[in-house]
Amino acid sequence: MSGRLNVLVVSENQSVRERLAEALPDAVGGTTTDVRVSTTDSIDTAYSELELSRVDCLVVSTHVMNEMRQPIIRTLRSDGVPLVSFERSNPSATDIENLGHVVYGAARNTVGSLDHRELFEAVNVGLAVRDLDTLELIDINQRYLDLLGADRETMLETAPSDVTANFPGYTAERATAEVKTARETGSNTFTWPMETTAGETVWIRVSLTVAELSGGRRLVSTIEDVTEERKRKRDLEAFKRAVDAVDAGVALTEGGTHVYVNETGANICGYPDAASMVGVSWHELHDETEADRINESVITALETVGRWQGEVTVRTPDGAAVPVRLSITSLVDDRSVIVFQDLAEQKERERELERSRDFLERTQRISKVGGWELDLVTESLEWTDQTKRIHDVPLDYEPSLDDALGFYVEEDRERATKLVDRCRNEGIAWEDEFRIVTDEGTELWVRTRGEPVIRNGRVAALRGTIQDVTTRRSRERELERANAELEALNRIVRHDIRNDMSVIVGWAELLEEHVDDEASDILSRILSTGRHTIEITEVARDLIETMSGDTVDTRPLPLADSLQRELAVRREAFPNATFEVEGEIPDVAVRANPLLASVFGNIFNNAAQHNEGHITVTLSATVDEDAESVVIRIADDGSGIPDSRKPVVFGKGEKGLDSTGTGLGLYLVNELVSSFGGTVHFEDNEPTGSVVVIELPLASAD
Repeated sequence: MSGRLNVLVVSENQSVRERLAEALPDAVGGTTTDVRVSTTDSIDTAYSELELSRVDCLVVSTHVMNEMRQPIIRTLRSDGVPLVSFERSNPSATDIENLGHVVYGAARNTVGSLDHRELFEAVNVGLAVRDLDTLELIDINQRYLDLLGADRETMLETAPSDVTANFPGYTAERATAEVKTARETGSNTFTWPMETTAGETVWIRVSLTVAELSGGRRLVSTIEDVTEERKRKRDLEAFKRAVDAVDAGVALTEGGTHVYVNETGANICGYPDAASMVGVSWHELHDETEADRINESVITALETVGRWQGEVTVRTPDGAAVPVRLSITSLVDDRSVIVFQDLAEQKERERELERSRDFLERTQRISKVGGWELDLVTESLEWTDQTKRIHDVPLDYEPSLDDALGFYVEEDRERATKLVDRCRNEGIAWEDEFRIVTDEGTELWVRTRGEPVIRNGRVAALRGTIQDVTTRRSRERELERANAELEALNRIVRHDIRNDMSVIVGWAELLEEHVDDEASDILSRILSTGRHTIEITEVARDLIETMSGDTVDTRPLPLADSLQRELAVRREAFPNATFEVEGEIPDVAVRANPLLASVFGNIFNNAAQHNEGHITVTLSATVDEDAESVVIRIADDGSGIPDSRKPVVFGKGEKGLDSTGTGLGLYLVNELVSSFGGTVHFEDNEPTGSVVVIELPLASAD
């Protein structure tokens, strides 16, 4: 059209007013139309302009509010002047171009010379006009039809819901609500999925504007295809979620300042969230010394090759030092992408591994146990340092299988070779002892163990240990000699000495009726000494049997039977003593062996022999269910044991100053009770005497 078009822009945003004032003339006008744009931030001023000046189109921001904090567009009276609303606070060039088209269309009735159809088809957006009340489609441009792939006749008979794509959340009710917003506010912009005639979903941005056109109130809608824009936005959001999900920090810096960082990165650097780290300079993440080092190495590398990788120390806001591995890539415009990983756990694992290696090395040294592995694919043999020490070779020694077997003495080498071959061919493990001669010529006994390593169903390697057992073998030989000597001593004591003394005592007893009073006293001494010697042989026999093995075989034995049998024997042997039982002996079995009789016999003997005058010995026994044991108490009313001697009374060779015993009886008692898994100790009896307390495990506890 020719002539002048006056446009009044109402907006509280000065920059928007200035931009529209500058850009709208080009967007609305043409070579024959002079467009003049005036602006105001006050609705009162707008009313004055409407009353005093010619306004062909009123452009009002939806952000302008009245006293009730409602959009002024809802209540603004334009008195027949076309009214166009906009909501963008920072309109793009496209937004301004579209706004210009709408202003041009709205003003055509005012100036009366605008070519409606030419403008309608010229705009680069889909444009449709509907009746504001019935929403009946009045007109539609070709661009709208092209977006949906439809023809004009079909679209004029189609309701908006007919072309809405089947997408969750986009319902007729929601569409009605969007139209209602446009009716109430004068405009509305939203995104909507539409279905083309080919069945494809197209995402469009819909802008609804209420306008007076051709003498009626119309709902003008413009649509733009934003499918690709939406896809890019969705892809960007998915990428951001993926970056946030990775187990590494990702950051973007510009001019040395963080403009983006993911949550993992913020967490590594000790910040509460990613937003709080935006704007932080990389210098703030390091102390002065580390920052200087980074300047010298990292910055130089970025300037020369554009990337750098390495380890740095990050200082968190609370002062903690965090080791991280950085990978920095330089971009254009002084920007860099940084990927960093927290090394704290890795460093701790490395320290723990080093401690474990040190512990293993010290353990190998102390236990003299080494390790080895034979790779059957490469035929390579690996020895640990301790294995090399056992063989007296340098720590840089690299053995072969032939070298390893060459250390074995000739008599054992063939057996060791067969065990290795059987393990590699049949997968059979072994454990045996051999003699080797070290590189320095020392002969050692070693215990080796080997087992197969199975991969993919085949023996791929052999792995095992080697231990220096020379000291143990020496002790075993010494123990064998000691056991042989003890056995010889046992035979002498049991057969020779005991038998001879039994003969002597027997002949002496035959003389009792054939000697006078003077000789009777001498004979009595001979008999007493002989019987005592026999008793010594019995104690020595039991002691030797106890000491002759590393372990003591035990089995369940009835407690009452053992005690009653020993009591009967002692009642006959010691007529000057009274043996009593307090209560009943529990009917239980204890874990012991037949030498249990020697324990009770020696305690009874000790009570009867080592006290002068008539002695009363009292026996009692109780079961301790909680401890799963039985406690036997043997008390006498003799002179007792001084406190100073109680800690040593069970020692080998310990006896009282006036005792005629060997000092072995109570030692034997302690050794036997300990071997049964029990305990024994002395207590004072009231008013006088001693109590021997023996605790033995119940057989049922097993």
